[in-house]
Amino acid sequence: MAAGSSLELQLEALLLASPEPVLIQKIYEAADKVAVDAALASLGEFWKSRGMRLQVKGGMASIVPSPVHVRVLAEVQGEKSRVLSSAAIETLCFIAVHQPVSINDIEKARGLKLFKGVMDSLLDAGLVRSSVRRTDAGRAVAYVTTDAFLDHFGLSSLADIPTAEEIAEMGKPFTDEVMEEVS
Repeated sequence: MAAGSSLELQLEALLLASPEPVLIQKIYEAADKVAVDAALASLGEFWKSRGMRLQVKGGMASIVPSPVHVRVLAEVQGEKSRVLSSAAIETLCFIAVHQPVSINDIEKARGLKLFKGVMDSLLDAGLVRSSVRRTDAGRAVAYVTTDAFLDHFGLSSLADIPTAEEIAEMGKPFTDEVMEEVS
């Protein structure tokens, strides 16, 4: 790593030493906002290629293990890794994109009855939680993703998840026009 600015090194020390995420607004009070943003961007780039990463979420900053390396940490600490079934992953993806959703919404979208164990595994893993009851007939429970879901997948907010429209666009076949641009 090339020697960073004094502010960058101070921020790095603060974030590494702090047991909790640090409120960025507090940092702005101590230093110039533009300089802080530049230092955070530089730290983010540096840590991107390491076993840790800069996480900025909810106006807070912290240096945390990268999601890829969390599995190794869990194994070292004696935790069993959890493997989700393909049905659970498909369900999790649907919840992430369409939240809040009910079991009925998931079953309609998948065209299959949802096995109770699928939702239980997602709840047990802490990736989803029940949110609110619908106001329509039956008052079904709606499910949403959790902060653990965001952390696991290295997302800083739900805005990082592609919308249903963006996903549909990704699935469209290449047109001749697009293929010409690529060539």
